[in-house]
Amino acid sequence: MSDNLKTAMILFDKANEDYGVAKALSNNDGMPFYYSICFHCQQCIEKFLKVFLAYNDIEFPKIHDLGLLLGMCTDVKADFNVFDLSKFARYGVLIRYDDTPLTLEESIEALEMAKAVMDYVKGLIELPAGEVRL
Repeated sequence: MSDNLKTAMILFDKANEDYGVAKALSNNDGMPFYYSICFHCQQCIEKFLKVFLAYNDIEFPKIHDLGLLLGMCTDVKADFNVFDLSKFARYGVLIRYDDTPLTLEESIEALEMAKAVMDYVKGLIELPAGEVRL
């Protein structure tokens, strides 16, 4: 197994976990976890873009820049240009340091975009089954 395929498999599992955490937090009837939901959705999107790149044997920088990663994916498959990730980029780093309030609507939108990117990438790749990845 190539190193890039192994990286894709590891990131695939971690991205699915990020999405699962965001979904679980969104089902909370108590405190609204909008920051954490948006953060984990950004992480899910970022990792699925990296899964696609690694799966296609493309080295990627270890960054959180969704615009750059999306551009790299679009270079391989132009259809990635359907995703406008510009508003989700700030959820990876900036929300940890600023005091901008996030809303229920933003967290729902982040969940929808994470699911869309996740489903799209899953439709483009085929990872080996039955292997322990983490």
